[in-house]
Amino acid sequence: MSRISYKLVISRGLPYLINTLFDAVFTILGIVIGSAFGSVVETRAIVGTIITASISLGTSSGFSVYEAETIQEEKRIDKIEEALLTNLENTLIAEDSRMVTILSSILVFLTPLFACLITLIPFSLVYLDLLSVDKSILLAVIVDLSLIFLSGLVFGGDRRLLKGIRMTVLGGLIFLFGFILNYWI
Repeated sequence: MSRISYKLVISRGLPYLINTLFDAVFTILGIVIGSAFGSVVETRAIVGTIITASISLGTSSGFSVYEAETIQEEKRIDKIEEALLTNLENTLIAEDSRMVTILSSILVFLTPLFACLITLIPFSLVYLDLLSVDKSILLAVIVDLSLIFLSGLVFGGDRRLLKGIRMTVLGGLIFLFGFILNYWI
């Protein structure tokens, strides 16, 4: 692993990571909002659904990244082999390529689990009798919106603040949609 740059792993996995993080947070936000407007709000069901959805999304995203990156790397290695007129199988180049692909996939797999753990903090306070279920839901929505904002701020490039605000507004619109939908159903 010492030959492989962590920057390379992050740069290869970053577009997938950002996409997966937004997918995870918006999925979790939808679960929290949908649960908040149910006839019976059950913390155990909310927590179980968030965990299950996060594991499913992480697995799907991780394997998708692995497959996509494997195909891209095979093409890249083939081009290098053509240029060098040699087979790179069992070389450091091929080994590093596989390792970066695996590490990028693992990073993407863990991303929804990270979002899950952050969102579950308010619900853990319910189990400790420090917060009511209703307040934990509101706090979870605030946590998710904050996570969306911070993601835009950290990964937003040149327009970090604008991207953070834009994604937070989108999350707020999802909350508003769920709130309005609750009165129509």
